[in-house]
Amino acid sequence: MKNNLSVWSVTITASLMFSTSLEAQIGAVNALKSKAKSATEKATDNTTEKNESSESSSKPETKPSVAIAAEDMKAGQGYFFTTFKANGYKSEVTASEELYVRMQLGKTMIEWSQEKGIQADYTAYGFISVFIDGEKVFMTKPISFASNISKQWAYIDIPLNVSPDFLKQIESDQSMLETQQDIWMFQQLFQENSIPKQYGAAAMSKLASGNHKVKIEFGLGQSDSNEPMAVICTGEVAVKSAEGGSNALAKFGPKHLRPLNDNEKGQFQFASASFEPGTSDISAVLNLPKPPKYYNMKWCQASSCDYDHGYIEFYVSIDGKPLAAWSKSLEGDDYQVTKQFNMSILPKTDASYDVVEAPFNSSKLYDNTNPIAYALWDMLYGGKLSQGTHKLVIKAYSRQSIPLNTAYEFEAAYFAKWPAIAETSIDLTINANTINNMATASSAKKLSHATGDWVAVDNHLKQSSINAQVVDVATKTEWKVVTSSLGVILYRTCKADVVYTGEYGTRLQKGVLVKEDYAGGSYGKPYFAERIEVSHGPSLLGTMHMPVPLSKMK
Repeated sequence: MKNNLSVWSVTITASLMFSTSLEAQIGAVNALKSKAKSATEKATDNTTEKNESSESSSKPETKPSVAIAAEDMKAGQGYFFTTFKANGYKSEVTASEELYVRMQLGKTMIEWSQEKGIQADYTAYGFISVFIDGEKVFMTKPISFASNISKQWAYIDIPLNVSPDFLKQIESDQSMLETQQDIWMFQQLFQENSIPKQYGAAAMSKLASGNHKVKIEFGLGQSDSNEPMAVICTGEVAVKSAEGGSNALAKFGPKHLRPLNDNEKGQFQFASASFEPGTSDISAVLNLPKPPKYYNMKWCQASSCDYDHGYIEFYVSIDGKPLAAWSKSLEGDDYQVTKQFNMSILPKTDASYDVVEAPFNSSKLYDNTNPIAYALWDMLYGGKLSQGTHKLVIKAYSRQSIPLNTAYEFEAAYFAKWPAIAETSIDLTINANTINNMATASSAKKLSHATGDWVAVDNHLKQSSINAQVVDVATKTEWKVVTSSLGVILYRTCKADVVYTGEYGTRLQKGVLVKEDYAGGSYGKPYFAERIEVSHGPSLLGTMHMPVPLSKMK
């Protein structure tokens, strides 16, 4: 949704819309009896019933609400409340309670902007910053407030922690929306990166057991501002969090962050907790208490995830640094029924590692090639794993619990945010002979060169500059001549295998396009017309771009 609101034109997710217009719903609201207070109390009662047995004994006491008349509220101060409609304000809450804040601006946003020297004739740009125990945990991008808001509101209600039960109530009964303020709050509940979702993620991470301080700032700036140019309202509330309260907070927080119960957690099982590469095959079994579909349904963020196929995600690190990440689509029984999957981690040797059909590439959890094995071979052959013990961590995730595609967020901090379906670590022990033994056993071979005129082509290409040292080049096919629509020769191409040594070690890239341009009745010098992916990290290797021991390729 866009943040540029208008009281009668709010874009609402299609799954939440009724056949009647939003204007008609709000216009008829006074005739409806379902009010927010009773709905909120109902939602709170439902939540209490569900959590009573496990959390009631540990839920900390908080201070009661205090009624404050609007005229007694101080401008520039935020007031916290725990029901959808403010009926009293609190200076202390529990982590698991619903939480909203009324930022008492005292003046309209336009008036404040003019006073602070911020250009704003019709539209004001607001920033909402949230701090937990003094640390800024998030700040919104500039939120555009149109004139009907910026010139009228002298306060703004902001939702922070909202009960899932209440979300269902407001989805099915939009008569709770009575004012422009309600429409603003409604939008914040359901937009993609809403304030409650950001607060929920931060609270689940930061509000461990104990006493905390949550501070909210509302500031103004311009559309291109990176920070507010002036903070015009600040609120602070004490938050108590007990173990039971933390569990409830997870139920209130963003759905894709909710942790698994112990009986839902899977595990990667290895034959041993420690391995020495090159001495035996290293493999694992992924055991899940539930089939993959169960987890996508549990964390489903769409209107429905009830399909016969779906993705699971994987992340592997070594010594805390990313090694490999990939997605795998599962279908049929593999998605809806199967709970056990075999996977090779690193074979004893790299035999047949240039063949997609090799046994270690055949797991249902891989897409053609084994991403862990190729990445480990690359690090081992490249000398990136020193002697000693290295910790390999492997995690599996539901696609629904990770907001972005893993290929674009390849860092440990990103994956640490999301609840894993299964997580296990093993030790890899590297000694003085490990790498030499693996290199000796490697199936890699020197390139086979064509004779005749191809010798000159290979030798010329060896001198090419590719931001790495070219070790060897072997052209592999006959020339293919390309002509224009009139039959004029333009150029000719062939393919070549290239061995190079770069940042990560020695690699073979197969089938690189080579080109010779035609001009003046003859062909020019050959050159690589296709990128040689020198900069690709270990996670992007496979049967066409492979790590090789330098000793085997000279």
